[in-house]
Amino acid sequence: MLLKEIPVYERPREKALKYGLDSLSNNELIAIILRTGTKDENVLSLTNKLFKEVDRISDLKNLSITELTKIKGIGKTKAITLLSAIELGFRIINDELEDIKLTSAENVYEYLLPKVKGLKEEHLFALYLDAKGNLISCKLLTKGNINSTIIDGKLIFKWGYKLSATAIILSHNHPSLDPTPSIQDLKYTETIIKQAGIAGFIILDHIIIGNGYYSMKKDSKLFKKSHGFSLYLSA
Repeated sequence: MLLKEIPVYERPREKALKYGLDSLSNNELIAIILRTGTKDENVLSLTNKLFKEVDRISDLKNLSITELTKIKGIGKTKAITLLSAIELGFRIINDELEDIKLTSAENVYEYLLPKVKGLKEEHLFALYLDAKGNLISCKLLTKGNINSTIIDGKLIFKWGYKLSATAIILSHNHPSLDPTPSIQDLKYTETIIKQAGIAGFIILDHIIIGNGYYSMKKDSKLFKKSHGFSLYLSA
């Protein structure tokens, strides 16, 4: 079905004008950026093919122009236009994050609590900071049992390199609301601290959120060595 065969009120641009951009699905927003499909399929069908290449929308940023142009109907112009829009959005978000400084475990708890409140499974976050202590980005890395997902730092450090981060704060929630770390939590953190030193990053803390929070830097023996990052305090 070509776009002209879709009722006017269901077309992305018309819906945006009538109801606002926030009423559109991810596919419809991408369709507006791509503008046109091909002679054989409309732009919405093209976006459906695009989303089959990623697990979630944030993964679009990691696609290269070469990878995008392998999708039939997406040429270099469409690929560059899409990646430019994504990069602009990324810069806008980062510009807003520059004003956020995470100088204590309490700051991290207050920042993440709205994101984890009411969750029924564990979510592992990595917060990436620059040398001045500004928050560069907060990434949700895994969902589920933290101890059965990532047991090394590959994903954590991949984003650290991409974001040119200096320091990293880890945090996960306990759906039980008891923030006390398990033995596995402590072992996992100890492993990541060692890997971070080799990879050239500083792990500032690992904070568990429940009813209140547990700071491994403050309350465990894992962070006794000074890391020289004086902007972050354990309190």
